[in-house]
Amino acid sequence: MKLSKDAWLAIGLFAILLLITIAAAIQQTGQEVDPPYSSLSSGPDGTRALLLWLNELGHPVSEEILATFQPPENIGLILILEPSVGITIDEWTTLDNWIRNGGTLVIAGDSLSTAFAFRHYRVNLSYLEPVTSTLTTQTPLLVSPPITTTNTQAPAYLQTNRDDFVTHLAVDSRPVVISFQHEDGLIILSAAPYPFSNAGLKEEGNPALALNLIGLADNTQSIWFDEWHHGLRSLRTEIVGPGNWLRYTPAGHSLLYSAAIIFIALVLGGRRFGRPVPLLKDISRRAPLEYITAVANLGRRARHRSAVLRQYHHWLKRGLGQRYRLNPTLPDDEYLDHLRQFNPNLDISALHDLLVKLNRRNVSENEMIQIASEVAVWLKEV
Repeated sequence: MKLSKDAWLAIGLFAILLLITIAAAIQQTGQEVDPPYSSLSSGPDGTRALLLWLNELGHPVSEEILATFQPPENIGLILILEPSVGITIDEWTTLDNWIRNGGTLVIAGDSLSTAFAFRHYRVNLSYLEPVTSTLTTQTPLLVSPPITTTNTQAPAYLQTNRDDFVTHLAVDSRPVVISFQHEDGLIILSAAPYPFSNAGLKEEGNPALALNLIGLADNTQSIWFDEWHHGLRSLRTEIVGPGNWLRYTPAGHSLLYSAAIIFIALVLGGRRFGRPVPLLKDISRRAPLEYITAVANLGRRARHRSAVLRQYHHWLKRGLGQRYRLNPTLPDDEYLDHLRQFNPNLDISALHDLLVKLNRRNVSENEMIQIASEVAVWLKEV
């Protein structure tokens, strides 16, 4: 059985809806796995060990996951470790204002998202070939606690045209960890996130490096692990406005999916509100008499009675002289003399009077009809 175009369209839309459902399910399943360098992850690339260790050392740590991006209260240090979500302009404004008031920001990573974050401070990320684990400490030395050796596994280094930064660790004079002031606050950038990870803290020298960098901040305030830029959001308890309802509720998602499917159906169907229905007047063909009547009515409205009589004048002379091959364009008197010679039985005087009537200019509609009837009689007799 051959399927119609609408049947194929319905099958295609059902397949698209099925693919969207499968993709949403895969995404939901993937969200159950903690992202790299998350404080919730106990895997080798997580930072759960760092959070627990700082708690044991007496550093207050905040594990708050936000519904909207805003540093929690009493936070002195923010750790953004290998962000997987880009930082927006509004979020940079919030962070910069917080740093100006005395906060310390640590950004560490070697991914593309981290490179974009570094560019906010006019610092570029360049990659090393091969990855190196041998770094040299620079002045001022990191001595709280003293660092003897590190295994940072640095895959990249930092490049900048700033002249206000301090290099803490470098590889062949190329900075890997730098810091600089931002009004009353401090910014620390590291191209080596490995020392902060669960696996990295097991390497010699890395715990001391982490403590030195964290010790640059005010220890009296809490440390916040930024999970917002790992894509983790808290569930909203209050939905404000239709925009949030569409974005954060299952019913809103269903409505958006349905609207998208309907839009695709309309586009693929090539019509906006169903098949066009032709009007009745476009279906039925006009009769020939309607065109004749329409032309006659136009001539009547334009008062073309003299032109109609001239046309009948030509038809009469052509019809009478056709048998004798007389030229209808001859003057009327000359034409009548030739016609009398070929056909003496014709009433030439009556024909002359009719031609005079046909040459009249100002005639009424009734007179025009009567003259046209006389021409029809002459042509019929001939």
